[in-house]
Amino acid sequence: MYMKPYFALLFFVFAIHLAYCQQALPFKTYQTMRDSTTAMDVIMMLGKGGSMSLEGRNVQLFNQFFDNATAKKTEAPQAGLIMWLINGREFISGNYYLGDSSGYVVFKKDDKEYINRINAQGNTFFKSQIKQ
Repeated sequence: MYMKPYFALLFFVFAIHLAYCQQALPFKTYQTMRDSTTAMDVIMMLGKGGSMSLEGRNVQLFNQFFDNATAKKTEAPQAGLIMWLINGREFISGNYYLGDSSGYVVFKKDDKEYINRINAQGNTFFKSQIKQ
């Protein structure tokens, strides 16, 4: 008799958590991005902008900047766009944002939004590429 309000409250809290909880990419998608992509294109939007393309081993080194952990969205302006390719075809792309010590990439895949953290080394690298 007294349990119904608690179950309703628990359900409500769980629904709010699901609605606002950010997730990193599913592990298999992240693993494919990290280990199987053969090229990347990066478009920079801050400062004077610019772009870079990477292939082969450089892609594997660059992929070490991204963690399979989520990050909290901030009010930072979009710093750019990254596209990961496998044999010339887009595998996944996302908008990236930089913070004081780390950043994040927002991916949209299968009508869902995923947020993966850019580690401190990656954040520093991206910031060093901003030309004023």
